[in-house]
Amino acid sequence: MSINSAIRNILRKVLARYQYDIVPKVFVYDWQRGDQVQEPQEIILPNNAREVLAPNNPNLLELKKRYKQTDFPFCDAMLWTDERVKVEDILFFRGHNAYVFQEGRFNRNFFGYLLAYYYTKSIDVKGLLDILKEDTAFGAITYEIDQVQVSRDLIDSVLEIYFLENTLGIMSRNDYTILDIGAGYGRLAHRAVTAIPGLERYLCTDAIAVSSFIADYYLGYRGIKPIAEVIHLDTIQNDLQKGSVDLAVNIHSFSECTPSAIEWWLRLLVEKDVPNLMIVPNSGKKLLTNDRQNFLPLLEKYGYRLAAMEPKYKDPVVQKYALHPDYFHLYKLES
Repeated sequence: MSINSAIRNILRKVLARYQYDIVPKVFVYDWQRGDQVQEPQEIILPNNAREVLAPNNPNLLELKKRYKQTDFPFCDAMLWTDERVKVEDILFFRGHNAYVFQEGRFNRNFFGYLLAYYYTKSIDVKGLLDILKEDTAFGAITYEIDQVQVSRDLIDSVLEIYFLENTLGIMSRNDYTILDIGAGYGRLAHRAVTAIPGLERYLCTDAIAVSSFIADYYLGYRGIKPIAEVIHLDTIQNDLQKGSVDLAVNIHSFSECTPSAIEWWLRLLVEKDVPNLMIVPNSGKKLLTNDRQNFLPLLEKYGYRLAAMEPKYKDPVVQKYALHPDYFHLYKLES
């Protein structure tokens, strides 16, 4: 054995303890290397964005004050603390940050985007990729594939809408109202209002004041008000009428909550008689919080039973290698 081989074997044993390995460059694509980071293209910002989307905006400060005065169970450590959203994230909220992780693990690389796009195109019987356009507004990271600007925002939204179409026939429903719990900046609201013809109302709500603040701005920017609107945490009990919501969606939000916060939302849904609940957890097939607490018993306690569960990509190979594989869950409230 040569000296180089001996050194390489020693290094591999040491690195293996930390789950690393030595791989010759010839076997590694450029998108697999850690230094290959997708740079955002020219970022689109409205003229008033820097002035309005600022941490010292009086409306934001007032909203934070109001939210802290609610009975929402903010006690216990939560992922979404005041430090969670950085100053720059308020302006570039569609960039790579807490709202839409776009790089790193879970196949968030060029190949993952490529595979996700062509899979989505193959099932796109309603032509949503033609209807839902993408741009670089507020820092969204995009790849040009098949002469289309592709983002995680776009792919996730299209596949979530198709899950709802396949399980609830949402594209052919009229006078339909969706409540988005943990709506973030309003990603799915923008896509759903644009794509679903019979949608009557899309209500965005969030326990994080800065998210509600950003969403209200974004819904206006996309021109989808008044169909889409923000329902604030401190007024939601009165704003929601019993039986007025057909579907609640929770995309990567319950997983980031404490069980007490999840229970707060479930009590509200039962009180308002919301019959359907879509959940996309951070834990695949299981309903777990980020600290590994199972919140399925809470859903069962409040009468929600599993009606459907599907992988984000139904092809198992695509599910393994495409952009951010997830599982979509649909629960129905027992009558």
